[in-house]
Amino acid sequence: MSEIHKSVTIDAPVEKVYEFVDNPENFAKYVPNVERVVDIKRSEGRLGDSFRVIYKVMGVTFDEKFTVTEHQPPHKAGSRFEGGMKGTFDWSFEPLGQQTKTTVDVRYELAGGALGKAIDALVLERTNEKTIGDMLQNMRRILAPERASSS
Repeated sequence: MSEIHKSVTIDAPVEKVYEFVDNPENFAKYVPNVERVVDIKRSEGRLGDSFRVIYKVMGVTFDEKFTVTEHQPPHKAGSRFEGGMKGTFDWSFEPLGQQTKTTVDVRYELAGGALGKAIDALVLERTNEKTIGDMLQNMRRILAPERASSS
């Protein structure tokens, strides 16, 4: 199983960052390569809620179903996903005054057994690592102007 661990400090309060990540409709706004989010099922408690993410990496379209496994506002959020890849997406949010240290831990494996592992090691691992880094930078750009304009 491949793992990606990244953090960024976002110039926005923890509640605002959590709320942004907690809304699946925002996925396409900050996650590179995401074309759309569909079949969103949300409830008050969030656990067990699900949505599908359609995205392209290197010309290959993936359709991943995400299911919420952890919902502890405003500090932790988590989900598992399955489709062409399967794994987990775990978030933690640490308040730093009016800023938030945002950490994401992604664990995944590509379908296809040994062949999938080889393709991941040769090609996708670096792409996925860059995508997660870009995702956090996009969040930073999106959420920081909101903070500045509301002060």
